[in-house]
Amino acid sequence: MKNRIGIYAALTAVLFLILSFYSCKPARPEFPFREEGYWKKQGLEDIILYWTQYAADREHGGFHTTLDRQWKPYGDSMRYPSMVARHLFGYSAAYLMSGDPAHLETAKQLKDYLLNVAWDKAHGGFYDMLTVSGEAARANKNIFVQVYSITGLVMYYFITLDPEVLKYIREANSLLETKAWDPVSGGYFDELNPDWTVVDSSKSFSSVITPVSGYLLYLYLATRDEVYLGQAERIMNTVLDKMRDKDSGWILESFDRDWNYKAPPPTVTEINTGHNIETAWMLLRLHLLHPNDRFEKEALSLAEAIHRSGLDTGSGVWFASHAKDHSGGHADFSYWWIQEYGMMFDLCLFKGTGREEYLSLFDLGAAFWDKFYIDREYGDTYLGVFLDGRIKDGTKANRFKASYHNMETSLLNYLYTALWVNRRPVQLHFKITAARTGDLLYPLPIEDLDLIIKSVHLDGKVYTETDPALKAVRLPELKEGRVIVEIGK
Repeated sequence: MKNRIGIYAALTAVLFLILSFYSCKPARPEFPFREEGYWKKQGLEDIILYWTQYAADREHGGFHTTLDRQWKPYGDSMRYPSMVARHLFGYSAAYLMSGDPAHLETAKQLKDYLLNVAWDKAHGGFYDMLTVSGEAARANKNIFVQVYSITGLVMYYFITLDPEVLKYIREANSLLETKAWDPVSGGYFDELNPDWTVVDSSKSFSSVITPVSGYLLYLYLATRDEVYLGQAERIMNTVLDKMRDKDSGWILESFDRDWNYKAPPPTVTEINTGHNIETAWMLLRLHLLHPNDRFEKEALSLAEAIHRSGLDTGSGVWFASHAKDHSGGHADFSYWWIQEYGMMFDLCLFKGTGREEYLSLFDLGAAFWDKFYIDREYGDTYLGVFLDGRIKDGTKANRFKASYHNMETSLLNYLYTALWVNRRPVQLHFKITAARTGDLLYPLPIEDLDLIIKSVHLDGKVYTETDPALKAVRLPELKEGRVIVEIGK
């Protein structure tokens, strides 16, 4: 009997020690995807490092255009300025979060390629396509290529204030406004000749709204030039007036010059879920920057419809496409960028409305993202998955997939969760190329003008010249300077 009591006592002691050990371990956060560290780590360790290690073209320079799941080059070897610039965005975002000079050096090389090789010196703008050795293979001006070429330059300008880069940005944007915008019925034409005469007067989602989502909001936040805010608002009003189906309320895809809808063959997956998320997200972001009753109302109305028809609330996956008639029909797969847009949009909805349900929807979408989109064997993410999480397409790179979408998501979700959900400050890194005394550095690339600059370090020393009203750093004369800014409430 005494032996049995002794055994029980020993087992109890062991159990107590085990429980004590586990109770001392840090508890897993109740909502792990609301932790800003998850998104920063993902961008810097799970995304950009793999591009650096495997995607570089060691023979010709730059990055391979097409890479399979294991990062092996195949197929298309041409260079597309839009994809070079998307990597420029990715590495600029990586520097903004980390201050790692290696990311900045890669970004600088990509910037130099865009300005010295991809820029059409005769007519302005960017070539559509180049050979690996840098000759123009197609000199037309496809608006999708023009927009995303500007996108990478804008994020590079954001972290450097490089005046030469801003000059090119302004010229490229001016060409879109004066040559590609339809002065009669509005909207950007899909494609122009090398000399900017119109070759395809069709209009599409990818030509009309992408200047807003690609670069105009970032450019306004970097410069606070009201011209860019007005341009973005004019575009979004055009989208609502011309591209929205009056019966279903969805944003449609393709039109002729006079905005007659080019309906695809009858299908239950006519509506692009990601593009409708993108529209609502841009409307909401513009409203957060410059209150606009129309934009807020349309964003929230579209948000309700998208969540009802475009999201599987059981698993958290966003459908690639869905039925126009709200019947519930949808595609059986989705793409990585649509899942990312859904997550970022839900965090913006939480900011705009204060409703906790959007945080719960973000948690749901982020859990699916973490479980099924992250390629834990080879790095980065899959291009597409089926709704049950099986891999549909493991491609790492093609003409539409680079480091851009994943790094934008890492950056914005890092900032959104830190500043809006957890109310914690963030540190952002800048390497100013040149500045005159009094030049302003606007350090926050998200739509929250109520945040404050808490501290600034210039070349390792405390720097106190800020403008609290403008939420900006007033720079001294600089030829080059490393700036770290802490931002919070």
